[in-house]
Amino acid sequence: MQQQPEGVERRTEPVTVRGAVWKPVAWTIAAAAVMVLGVRMAFAVEFYGDAVFTRVAASAFTIGIGFGAVVFGTLRLRTRVRVFPDRLEAVVGLGRKDVVLPGDVVVIRPTGAGHVGIGGVTGRRRRGFVANRFDRHYDVLADWLRDNAAGPWASYQDLLGKLTHLTRPRVAYDLVTRVLAFVVLVPSLALLPALVSLGAYDDAHIRTTSCTVESAAGGIVSNRSSRGIGSSHSAVFFETNDCGQLTFDRGISYDNRDEIARHYDEAPGPYTFEVGAASFWIRENMPWVPFSPEVYSIGSPR
Repeated sequence: MQQQPEGVERRTEPVTVRGAVWKPVAWTIAAAAVMVLGVRMAFAVEFYGDAVFTRVAASAFTIGIGFGAVVFGTLRLRTRVRVFPDRLEAVVGLGRKDVVLPGDVVVIRPTGAGHVGIGGVTGRRRRGFVANRFDRHYDVLADWLRDNAAGPWASYQDLLGKLTHLTRPRVAYDLVTRVLAFVVLVPSLALLPALVSLGAYDDAHIRTTSCTVESAAGGIVSNRSSRGIGSSHSAVFFETNDCGQLTFDRGISYDNRDEIARHYDEAPGPYTFEVGAASFWIRENMPWVPFSPEVYSIGSPR
């Protein structure tokens, strides 16, 4: 260990090396909210009606996603290195605190994209610590390693000099990446429970509305309801001037779809449609969404 230079005050208080806390805190809070939503879905009998399997499956999926995100946030929150004059106290993820003494570190290696992180391994074959060169107080950790892990630190510095690595934080890149992850990944993960929940809600909440049919045609539709996501089957598509496109697939088969479609196509005008309340609400309030509400039954005008 190098001697403390004369005239320089010896540091006695520990310094914590870690990244910004607000990011994992915000992530964990949002993930916990997703878990709460999943629990709420499990007891939303009025919302799902008789679709018990759909309610349980959508709830379990949502809780699972939220739990995984909570674990990820917790890992980030716990990971840190406390630098003392005579030791390091490191926590990595859910592991217990590891005390690293001078001479314990046998390997230091770059980690992460751009080699912005470092990982230290002790002679006890445990991961001693992990840190990021852009973390707060990283310079204090670097000074400790230079003084107390001279051989491994020198080897790490020599290796790092031969690698391509980042020299400054990519603030704009990281921000864009997080935004894209939020607006793409999160909605994608929510798509499955949202679709099955929408179908179950429609089945339990049917409303009657009057729409003016302009034309009708038979075709194939991919099911988005709880009766088989992704399956394809025959349907009749109605084009209306006041309700947009409507899809009718109950009792429709390949053999009868064209005949049924022709019946309405040759007799346009107003009809009453029983539709799912949620699907039709989306059509009324978000017409820009490419979505065709499902029809449960068709009747003559009142």
